[in-house]
Parts: sequence; structure tokens; C-alpha cells
Amino acid sequence: MIQHIISLKLVDDWLSLLKKKFQEDPGSCVAVHCVAGLGRAPVLVALALIESGMKYEDAIQLIRQKRRGAINSKQLTYLEKYRSKQRLRFKDSHTFKSKCCTM
Repeated sequence: MIQHIISLKLVDDWLSLLKKKFQEDPGSCVAVHCVAGLGRAPVLVALALIESGMKYEDAIQLIRQKRRGAINSKQLTYLEKYRSKQRLRFKDSHTFKSKCCTM
């Protein structure tokens, strides 16, 4: 069993929000911001990337390229053990293109 560094409710709410947003407005952009960018925000972004089909290693690398120091060892272990339910993968790839912009 993985240690939950973020509540399951928060993760479920986050992924539900994204799924609804992308279904209503394909190609839309969602901004994620926090004070330092080192805590929950990068983990939530990583979870979204993983749920959309990205390997956890690639998600972490992408996030760390944009925000040096993001994702500590406990968060890394959490993401490594996280199992995607593919909640942000869409069957109709022509309608819902997987686009990601990180800054």
C-alpha cells in the first residue's frame, strides 16, 4: 500500500476537474500554481500527466526541467508506486488531442 502524501479525495477531485474541462473544451489549458512550486502542485501535475498516458519517469523529468527541485523523495516514491487508471485518456484521439504546455 502506498503512503498517501495527498488525500485521495484531492486527487479524485483534481482528475475529475481536468476530465470535465478537457471534455467540455478540448485543447484547453489548465494552469497550476502554488507559492514555491515544490509541494503538492508538481505532484498533481505529475498525476495528470501519468493519467494521460505518460510514464512517471518522463512526467518527473518534464516537471523538473521546468521547476528545479520539484518532487522530493517521498513524492517520488508516491509517484513511482502510483497506478494509473487512465482517467485522462480519451478514446477518440481526434477529438481530444493530448497536448501539454508547461512553463
